[in-house]
Amino acid sequence: MKGVIMAGGKGTRLRPLTCNVPKPMVPLIEKPVMQYSIELLKKYGITDIAVTVQYLPDKIRDYFGDGSELGVNLTYFEETTPLGTAGSVKQAEEFLDEPFIVVSGDALTDFNLEDGINFHNEKNSVTTIFMKQVECPLEFGVIMTDEENRIIRFLEKPSWSEVFSDTVNTGIYIMDPSIFSYIPSDTVCDFSKDVFPRLLEEEAGLFGYAANGYWSDIGNLKQYRQAHSDLLNGEVKAEISATEIEPTIWVGDNVIVEHGTKLEGPVAIGSNSIIRQGAYVGPHSILGAGTTVAHGASLKRSVVWAGNYIGENSELRGVTLCTGVTVGAKTSLFEDVVIGDHSTVGEGAIIQPDAKVWPYKRIEPFQTVQQALVWNENSAKSLMRGHKAEGIANIELTPEVGTKLGAAYGSMLNQGERVILASDGYAFSNLMKLSIIQSLQAAGIHIIELGETMLPVLRYSVETEDVQGGIYIRLSGRGEEKQMVIEFFDDKGLPIDSSKQREIEQIILFQSYRRVAFNYIGHLETNTVLEKSYEKQLVQSVNYHNIIDKKWKIALQDEGINQLSLLPSLLKNLGCEVYHLPQNYDIESTKNYVLSQNIDFAILLGESGEFISMMTAEGKLLTEEEQLTLFILAQLEKGTKSSLAIPLYGGTALEEIAASYDKVVVRTKSSARAMMESEGTVQMMHYDAPYAIAHVLEYITEQNTSLETVLTKLPIQGIYKEEVQCKTEQKGLVMRKLMESLKGKEVELVDGMKVYQEGSWTFIVPDQEDGRFTVYAQSKDSEHAKQLAGEYIEQINDIKQQTS
Repeated sequence: MKGVIMAGGKGTRLRPLTCNVPKPMVPLIEKPVMQYSIELLKKYGITDIAVTVQYLPDKIRDYFGDGSELGVNLTYFEETTPLGTAGSVKQAEEFLDEPFIVVSGDALTDFNLEDGINFHNEKNSVTTIFMKQVECPLEFGVIMTDEENRIIRFLEKPSWSEVFSDTVNTGIYIMDPSIFSYIPSDTVCDFSKDVFPRLLEEEAGLFGYAANGYWSDIGNLKQYRQAHSDLLNGEVKAEISATEIEPTIWVGDNVIVEHGTKLEGPVAIGSNSIIRQGAYVGPHSILGAGTTVAHGASLKRSVVWAGNYIGENSELRGVTLCTGVTVGAKTSLFEDVVIGDHSTVGEGAIIQPDAKVWPYKRIEPFQTVQQALVWNENSAKSLMRGHKAEGIANIELTPEVGTKLGAAYGSMLNQGERVILASDGYAFSNLMKLSIIQSLQAAGIHIIELGETMLPVLRYSVETEDVQGGIYIRLSGRGEEKQMVIEFFDDKGLPIDSSKQREIEQIILFQSYRRVAFNYIGHLETNTVLEKSYEKQLVQSVNYHNIIDKKWKIALQDEGINQLSLLPSLLKNLGCEVYHLPQNYDIESTKNYVLSQNIDFAILLGESGEFISMMTAEGKLLTEEEQLTLFILAQLEKGTKSSLAIPLYGGTALEEIAASYDKVVVRTKSSARAMMESEGTVQMMHYDAPYAIAHVLEYITEQNTSLETVLTKLPIQGIYKEEVQCKTEQKGLVMRKLMESLKGKEVELVDGMKVYQEGSWTFIVPDQEDGRFTVYAQSKDSEHAKQLAGEYIEQINDIKQQTS
């Protein structure tokens, strides 16, 4: 059997470690990561090895040569342009004339390859994937197998709502040469995205081998440091290139450790290093060759590459230093700081946690560094939640951060393209909007500014105007400590997808903003006509003459949007008498007001202008299911849409209602993007409060009845909903254990898992960002639905308890 090492990775998430070296050459205790892969293959008798290279290939060739010094034969295959994982291996097709094993040049593992090879041969498999269970499967391909270990489901980099297991693809494959018939030549092709789905579809022999042992893909800086600790602790079976002079203390050749030095294992010290008197090298610290640690310096949990100087009385805690870094005396470097190659940290400097200093930078003496010369990994990722950024107003989300977000969004677009911006009515939202506008203009983006309006107006305007995107800025929260929310939309008015979210994060992380020449900056246009156009088309889309004649009395509470005028204006144009409720009214206060003022119904408006809750004249607040059914019924009666999108948790009666109108409903994920894509427009009752209100008014007017009477005729089923808290790292395990318990049952895996049983169903949905599940159940009555949900809630809690 031959081997393939995929060594083309750039290691973007490991920067600045990988600014000057490819990811496979990043050192792990005096050896490049890739060397551990070579040694693993050799251990199992695999010595003819193809190496696919792309990023900084000469760094790899120059170090390993033909492999003879390591007892193997290396043959290199270089991609001049990226071809994807499968495309890169395709280049070695002539070389790989017998079964072969593919391993990654940037992962660390001690899997028993022989056992995997035997499994592959027994199954007569075309491809066998080595699988492993992990806490967070979002960055991997998630796998499900049957009783014969045949892969029956595979999903690359799922969202939490798509996770069905915590078992993932490790990127280690055993393949028959027939696999090349599934890979086109000289074309970008990926194993996970292109080849494996085709093997699944054709049932062509794709198996999963549940490997035992250690595996880490070293995908980020914390995992990189953890891999060092795992090597020192013996958690991975691999050879350390040093001598263990005392238990857990590894030392290379010609190391000088002066009297009065304290070494506290596990530690590793590279060859020709010097540890001066009074220095302290604490647990989980690794020093590269030729490093000097001066008097009184103290290191803990730090990884130091070759040729570094650590000055007197300096303090390093959880730090990574690349090659040739000079750290001056009395400096302090804190958790998760990374210093790039050949940088200098001046005397007395303080570098705060998470700071990333790029290569060849100089930190001046006594300077405190947070952002300057730094890329802060958490500045975007900790704020981005799907298509929006969130943080405490003027604390986490400041105008400075807003400028970066705007510049990143603008840098994704082409120079000269147009974007629509709007905000709610708060002063701070307008301040943030100004920061974002300026950064967009600097990127050459033209701005149409709608002023203060509702989010649905912005989305509708983006959909109907010739623009390439939109941004909405608002405050959220009922208390004094407001959250700032910045939402990003694409050229169709849809929330940006996950790939655009990651692109924004990457642009901020590496500060790769586009700046145009001063005379090509974007221009700014203020436009208040679009809001009027939105309102006008709403009025004209309903039978407004009949609504006006009805003279509805409506109580309105517009919590959180700071008294924007659109909705009151719309209601007055529809002939309604509007009563404004104080924002501090609770449900009981609202009920009393409705009853005392003889109101027809009350509307509680969400803070972005997307969502509403409705209360009848009798003081009954509509349930989620009642409101969903009312919306569907109103649109079916209207008859202008050929199909309607409904969330997966909606009751099954909705299909029956649609069928009676000779229409169809399309069940889809409950996210705004999925719902809008299914319905083919951003203007829908679930996410557009003014649109929903206008059409509900039309429906009950045409029916010549009241809201409470309509409710009595709705075919509402027994629906129960409950949230269950769960640690994020347990969510994948919970999904796998639940799936194992559901064998033989009818299960639908879309946006979670939906279990059907005897005319009822239970729907378990993991939250996209937070540590919780939402469990829905539908049955013949609410009590039975609650019982069904309770069974799975109990299972979730049992699994959590077993793994705590």
